[in-house]
Amino acid sequence: PAFTARMSRMAYQEFELSGSSLLGAHDSALPTEQTPAPTRRARQAFRLISGGIAAVGVLALLAVCSAILSGPPQAPLARLREGDDTRTFDESGRFIMRDFDRMKPMSSFLPGVAGLWGIPMWLFYVNRGQGVATFGIEDKNGGILMFQTAEKAYQVTPFNGFRTLLKVRRGEKTKEAQPFMPEQDYGKETTPRRDMFIGTNEMEIEEADPETGIRTNALYFTPPNEDFPALVRRVTFTNVGTETADVEVIDGLAKLEPHGTTFGQLTAMGRTIEGWMHVYNFDKDHTRPFFHLVTTPADTADVALVKAGHFVIGFIESEDNVGEDSGHELLDMICDQQLVFGSDTTLSVPRRFFGSASNSKGASVSDILKQPQSTTSRTPSAMAATSFSLAPGESKTMSIIYGHAPDLDAFLTDIAPQIVSKGYISRKRTEAQALTTELTDRVYMSSGVPLMDNYVKQNYLDNALRGGMPFEMGGGAGRKPKIYHAFSRIHGDLERDYNNFLLQQTYFSQGPGNFRDVNQNRRCDVLQLPSVHDFNVRQFLSYVQADGYNQLTVATAFFKINEPYLVREVASRLAAPGLGLELVRDLLAQPFRPGQLFKDMQDAGIKLMLPREELLELVTRYADQVPAGQYAQNGFWTDHFTYNLDLVKNFLAVYPDEKESMLWDSAPVPFFMSPGRVANREEKNMLADNEGTVRQYDAVFESPAKLAALSQMWGDPNYVGDKLAGAMWQRTKAGGVMTVPIISKLVLLAANKFAILDPLGMGVEMEAGKPGWNDAMNGLPGLFGSEMPSAFELHEIVDFVGEAVDEADRSVDVPEELSVLMEATSALLDKVAGGKMDDFEYWDKVHDALEDYRSATEVTFTGKTVAWPAEALGKRHGLFGKMHNRMDEGIKRALSFAKDPAKKVSPTYFRFTVKSYELVGYSARRQLPTVKVKAFEPEALPLFLEGPTRHLKTMKRHPKEDRAAVYQAVHNSTLHDNKLHMYKISESLAGQPFEVGRMMAFNPGWLENESVWMHMSYKWYLELLRAGLFAEFYKEIQTGVACFMDPKVFGRSPLEAASFIVSSAFPEEQLHGSGFLARLSGSTAEFLSMWNMMMFGETPFSVDKDGALQLTLMPAVASWMWREDGTITFKFLGAVDVTYVYPAKKDSWTASVASYELYASKEDTDPVRIDSGVVPAKEAAAVRDLKYEAITVTLE
Repeated sequence: PAFTARMSRMAYQEFELSGSSLLGAHDSALPTEQTPAPTRRARQAFRLISGGIAAVGVLALLAVCSAILSGPPQAPLARLREGDDTRTFDESGRFIMRDFDRMKPMSSFLPGVAGLWGIPMWLFYVNRGQGVATFGIEDKNGGILMFQTAEKAYQVTPFNGFRTLLKVRRGEKTKEAQPFMPEQDYGKETTPRRDMFIGTNEMEIEEADPETGIRTNALYFTPPNEDFPALVRRVTFTNVGTETADVEVIDGLAKLEPHGTTFGQLTAMGRTIEGWMHVYNFDKDHTRPFFHLVTTPADTADVALVKAGHFVIGFIESEDNVGEDSGHELLDMICDQQLVFGSDTTLSVPRRFFGSASNSKGASVSDILKQPQSTTSRTPSAMAATSFSLAPGESKTMSIIYGHAPDLDAFLTDIAPQIVSKGYISRKRTEAQALTTELTDRVYMSSGVPLMDNYVKQNYLDNALRGGMPFEMGGGAGRKPKIYHAFSRIHGDLERDYNNFLLQQTYFSQGPGNFRDVNQNRRCDVLQLPSVHDFNVRQFLSYVQADGYNQLTVATAFFKINEPYLVREVASRLAAPGLGLELVRDLLAQPFRPGQLFKDMQDAGIKLMLPREELLELVTRYADQVPAGQYAQNGFWTDHFTYNLDLVKNFLAVYPDEKESMLWDSAPVPFFMSPGRVANREEKNMLADNEGTVRQYDAVFESPAKLAALSQMWGDPNYVGDKLAGAMWQRTKAGGVMTVPIISKLVLLAANKFAILDPLGMGVEMEAGKPGWNDAMNGLPGLFGSEMPSAFELHEIVDFVGEAVDEADRSVDVPEELSVLMEATSALLDKVAGGKMDDFEYWDKVHDALEDYRSATEVTFTGKTVAWPAEALGKRHGLFGKMHNRMDEGIKRALSFAKDPAKKVSPTYFRFTVKSYELVGYSARRQLPTVKVKAFEPEALPLFLEGPTRHLKTMKRHPKEDRAAVYQAVHNSTLHDNKLHMYKISESLAGQPFEVGRMMAFNPGWLENESVWMHMSYKWYLELLRAGLFAEFYKEIQTGVACFMDPKVFGRSPLEAASFIVSSAFPEEQLHGSGFLARLSGSTAEFLSMWNMMMFGETPFSVDKDGALQLTLMPAVASWMWREDGTITFKFLGAVDVTYVYPAKKDSWTASVASYELYASKEDTDPVRIDSGVVPAKEAAAVRDLKYEAITVTLE
């Protein structure tokens, strides 16, 4: 059943001013079992303020609803709530996971964002123990609490992580307790209540223990805008009993890994590495320990002292604990576990602190602190100890800060005084909360569905963590600003343990990411920040190689001031004459990254004459920005090229009037050069056994000729980068960098990919050793696999380029080597179309031409180009028209393999079995004969969702009924999980060979085998929206988008996506609907695309028949999304407040825009009014230039 209007307004209509709870007072209106499923889920999701909120009036209610994620800067600590509190979110907008350590295990993380001018710390948490499973600096090797994979973290976090040990005395009775430790349930009277509060940039846990009468809250956040990375653990103890409680507490890390260790050392030789461990600054004063290895443990001749280290410092936050220097008095730390746990090496029982047979009361805190502590040759602890009294209702807050410093002096002199200063913790928490609110303001929305509003913001944040968040720098003085992406990292975490994440320990922190991830997660950049302009288009097309493939890793971009006189001029404005100036010149003469530049200058002790913001603007203004890539692979992914057109189209959605100039006249782009070369067919097609089985192995190898050219390139003084990552641009024979216009690069991309269509002209071949988006099909390349999704995307590239050439009626210059391939392709297309050549012969000859082209461009281009006239190249009469026709035929042929009677659900993958071959050579590496294939037999694999999803994209000119028929066929297919009302990545793969890929090793319903892969299901929803199937789209997202899911089933916050959801194909029924692999998924990119399309349509800016710019907002808003007053507000272009006004509150796609009112400022009382559905050129350009702060759009 569809969402009802009541669902959208229940947060307002169902609130009674008598003080009854929101939703709760009306739950009896519809018995639970009779309530439609989506409505029940909506009620659960909207329990935002139920459970005893007094009559605060409608305005206060609206404020609370809108506070999710963007809540008040200083959120109150979670309080003990009496009775049955059924809220899903607290007053600060944090998701509440009730009885968290008894729920399904889940993992997540704090964003690791310290602001542009801060040093980040990573932290991963689970719903076990005290939450934090691991945290540290930079990567897995920098763990302060050792990195653990998820399955281990669920087990060891309660023991090895943060611990709280309490002795609570009331009168003559003393209770011992370990808050948050696993224990048996004995009933509400004796079992502590434990809740977890998950915020955007913090996490808090709470235990209310009826035995001790103590409520314990532990809050975690990372302080932003600091020159050091740190974690704040803020623990508050509240006496909820009726008598005064005397409390002794030991709190902190049971195990801390000193700096200098690596993840590999700790896991493989942990006992040995303890010999290097030492706690410094701990001989007399026990309040500021510093942890690091004595020396580097490598078994080499060069032995280096380790100076950098981790620190811990703690204090009670209270007015009476502040000295004359405005600093808090510090707590003594326990770094020797034995003083607390004695002989219990499991760290389960604090045998010395708690009572035992030998000492019924156990050692007191004061007694323990008097004991000598071991500081070497074992893994230390880092726990603060103190005692205090709590009157009934009184609280005490202990703050412990764990961090990292470059050396002991920096910690003692610069860092510690800041941390212990009065108000520091509260101030930094406010900053941390404000930071994520500010960063996500670009996608602000206020609708009748507050949960969706805030899901958009969480998606934007998580999307940026994988693709980077764009910021301007180096503009001014009439210069176009440069775009720098901060906060990105490869998506490694407790569950994605295969990825090595990296958070650079610099300002403007940015880590490397995978090409596919970064490309698609930057898809909407220009829609949220128009100054991004064509930056992403240019960067990712620069990565396209001569063969149409690209490297795996997108590294952090470099800057380079190329002119020596500019280096001298800029340096003279940064530092005074002397050694500092010379050092600055040396640094600026080399390629630099902004954050690293500041770190290098700081490490060199350079005194700067400019504030850091001005310095950054100055050095980047006069520097060229240079993208950097890294090969880092053993093959090339089939699908990577498919994401580039999305960047182009989103650019044109904002700058349609610059289409021709961007494609033909903007600065040309280079070609990335990797050491990898795609093997020819007779090098990689091998006889695998004596049964005649032919496989495609070792499809990519490192070319000696390319390696020699790269070595020469790395030695060039003008090269920007290093041997790992840099601007590895392919050269011409004359030695210059080969560049072409963007339109030429798109032609090259299309021509290369068209040449690797499979023998039946259907799918793009996996001929370079890697599959497409679904990389769990890793064995399919060996089976001569091809995929339709890449073919559908190639179809769109051919369509776009062909039409662009016809529209501009301009010739296109292409490298002469490519021209030869294109001429051969054109002649062969004529023959196969005319019946003079069969499909296999065409395939064979085209591949011959492609291999000749690859040989000609393996190391260099000649540098010469050939002009292809529009008549010869375009879609109307030229080569791209022939290619388009051939692909249309291939799509029809692929659909003939469809399983459904109407042939609507496209296959996704094919594999081709070799039926005839001849021996031609020998593979020394494999020690197998190589063959020339003479004949193939195709076979379609079972259904995958990606095929029909991408197919819909090609149906833009088909009648809507055709697109609806595809939707209905998919919905009726085995791709639809009828229990969960979601879409699976595939149907059953039973009967497929294990050679297909690792997915065959997984049980159905898990990982890439028949699970609900949220990225692909979200992409499916996006294509429904793009196809104009609005009702179908809104029906599906009610069960398929995270914010509408039942958190108890989903197993995590409904504001967070996951990579996959366990489908009903999995044998463990209790896991059906559970989400795994938190957050950093491509689903965030798909949802942002959905949101943009929902808010203003696919192409807000366009040109009229005369080429003049115009703005047309076309929202696709469902009736249940309107606010009570018939309005919705959102940020357009990341900066302009747009309010839609539609008193009828119906589906917006049934209405039309009647008028626009453009406000130069929010105080503007005389707006520009346009009584039309289209904003004309002058005003449209002003909107794009962000010269209007607000727009009111009236629908009728």
